Amino acid sequence: MNRTTVILIKVIRFLILIICVLGAIAAAFYLFINVFDPQQPGDVVTLNVQQPLAGWESQLKATQQHVATGKGAQVVSRAANGTFVYREANAAKRLLLRLMNSSPQPFPYVVATLTMCILIYLILRDIKPGAPFTPVNVRRLRWLGILLIVCDLYSRTSTWWLNKQLAALAPAGSHLTSVSYFNSSLLANWLVGVMLLILAAGYQRGVELAEEAELTV
Repeated sequence: MNRTTVILIKVIRFLILIICVLGAIAAAFYLFINVFDPQQPGDVVTLNVQQPLAGWESQLKATQQHVATGKGAQVVSRAANGTFVYREANAAKRLLLRLMNSSPQPFPYVVATLTMCILIYLILRDIKPGAPFTPVNVRRLRWLGILLIVCDLYSRTSTWWLNKQLAALAPAGSHLTSVSYFNSSLLANWLVGVMLLILAAGYQRGVELAEEAELTV
């Protein structure tokens, strides 16, 4: 590696270390306020939800007709975001729901981001000039790929479970659905995870070639 690459890796590693520290502080803070100092009074739980607006389909068609006749651009709202508030008697379930819906970011999202940053930092830390391939970094790449796949599974499972809870608790006909920060990824986590696992396999081959070269010498 040339000098510029080494410096760049050090700068990125330093920035990721800062993110790791901030992430650890945020995770500890979220855990503290939800376990020891909950913001919701008593056994109250708040869930981030979305509710479709009645008649938005007809409003959309009417707006399309108006714009087609030369009217200016318009916005049609399909759903409204809000907060569903209810009482949860089960203490374990109440804590779980509070952590899943903590603000400004869900606690699982903070933990996943912190773990990801730690793995990336360790990978960059162990990249040395003349020895970019190491067995431990292969394992870290695999864990990084598995972590992203687990995040995607969590997103789908938690959304399904929360929607099931809302269907049982919300007033009839409200059609509430859960709003999860994990669903905002532009690229599916499972796909990135698979790509990282493939990269780890190629990285493993690099380790084997480096070891064969050392034995040959």
